[in-house]
Amino acid sequence: MKQVSILNNVIGPVMRGPSSSHTAGPWRIGKLAVDLLGDKPKSATFFIDPKSSLAVCYHDQGSDLALVSGILGKDLTNPDFFNALKLAPKEGLTVSFKLESFPEADHPNSIFVILEGHGGSMVRMHAKSIGGGSIEITSVDDLPVLIKGDSHEVLVEMAPNSSGTDASTILSKWAQKLKNIKKQDKSALHGSSPSAPPKELLEELKGSPEVERLRYARPVMFPIAGKEMFKDLKTLLDLANENNWTLGDAALFYEHNILQISIDTLNEEMKKRLHIMLNAVKEGLNPEKISMRLLKPTAQKIMTAIESDGVFLGGTHLKAASRAMAAMHVSSSGGVVCAAPTGGSAGLIPGVMATLMEDMGLSEDDAVRSLWAAGAVGLLLDQRSTFAAEVAGCQVEIGAAGAMAAAAVVEAAKGSAGQACDAAAILFQNVMGSVCDLIQGIVEIPCHTRNAALASQAFLCADLILGGYQNPVPLDETIDAVDSVGRMLPEELRCTSRGGIAICPSALALPRLDLQKQ
Repeated sequence: MKQVSILNNVIGPVMRGPSSSHTAGPWRIGKLAVDLLGDKPKSATFFIDPKSSLAVCYHDQGSDLALVSGILGKDLTNPDFFNALKLAPKEGLTVSFKLESFPEADHPNSIFVILEGHGGSMVRMHAKSIGGGSIEITSVDDLPVLIKGDSHEVLVEMAPNSSGTDASTILSKWAQKLKNIKKQDKSALHGSSPSAPPKELLEELKGSPEVERLRYARPVMFPIAGKEMFKDLKTLLDLANENNWTLGDAALFYEHNILQISIDTLNEEMKKRLHIMLNAVKEGLNPEKISMRLLKPTAQKIMTAIESDGVFLGGTHLKAASRAMAAMHVSSSGGVVCAAPTGGSAGLIPGVMATLMEDMGLSEDDAVRSLWAAGAVGLLLDQRSTFAAEVAGCQVEIGAAGAMAAAAVVEAAKGSAGQACDAAAILFQNVMGSVCDLIQGIVEIPCHTRNAALASQAFLCADLILGGYQNPVPLDETIDAVDSVGRMLPEELRCTSRGGIAICPSALALPRLDLQKQ
């Protein structure tokens, strides 16, 4: 089972919209690629399988910009992000994207990267963006590896006919994990640790006659420095009951344990992400700041209609829905958002949190605790399944955000950890089987209204549980069912825009607003 951090993989990363899989993940891949090159990059070639979901949307969802930004060392939230392809030649980098099959393509978001440096170095690597901004590099120069960006990595390629004993002894002084790699006539050592390798150790390795090439890559997220406190629902709930913890408490202590970061620092980091969420809602309610590709901004109109009694029911649920749409407007405009757990669902939890604070009087500290509770639900999902709609449909993106938000509402209402997990479970049960059929490969329709609808449903499911509904199928079993159903979906209904509402004549005929401005 994979090691999951809430800040690394669930409530985050902080990113530019519209997609965590297709924007944040590729940026992380680019960052790691240039580290593994160990040289100033001269040329970058990216191969994308033409049958993959990435092939459909790598340009419209900014994967090309993200990959190049990462290679150039530009922060994902830097305004220069949008000019990455224009900046590349000025910085001595030529870039090409090729829609061609390659043998390693085993995931809808597989990318094969060939990077060459001005000093003559080269790296060839297979990477994949596996959902929510999480990534895996599975080969470097044909050597099998697993690099996820959550630790410092040293890859030592051995000289022909060397035993590797000397290099292994040196590397083991630092590496917490050390693996021998052999493939045909090549051999290597792969060491990793949450702490950076001392410069002296790297120099000692470079000076060893056994070492032909040394590569070093820095983490692109918080390093995993500890162990998980729980890997299943029963252990989580047992710990909560034994320690009188809420779900938010359990999540916070889990994160402290796995990252080995102080509680105060973790809360401050989550507070920063809360502010990013609230700011996205605020910006999205200003239509002058919004520039989308298919949709015109409507969140502010809906809020005005609520205030002027221009809707039938209105109230808290519709305010949450409107605010969720507002944050999605920002994400679809390439604005800065917090993936929660993905870019395609980056409006839902912000809409709920803003409503809890503005309309229900929730304090900032309690809002942070509610976000930790939301993170616990996402954590359980990511441990058992995926956040990638390319793999399991919309249910693991917007559906996951809805389930997480339902738990956050229960936390805000001072409910128990068990109640929060049950609220998440019934929301998941309500959306099981939901497909990813985004129109024209753009994260707008039906993504915005789904974020809105499930922001509203988060309050409903929380109240159903708080009011006495007894959920018969626990969250972990529900997650397993969600995963199973999602993997049964044909690829046409998993983020390829080749099925569902995406192929309706009206959908195909929708004009691109951004192209009309050019």
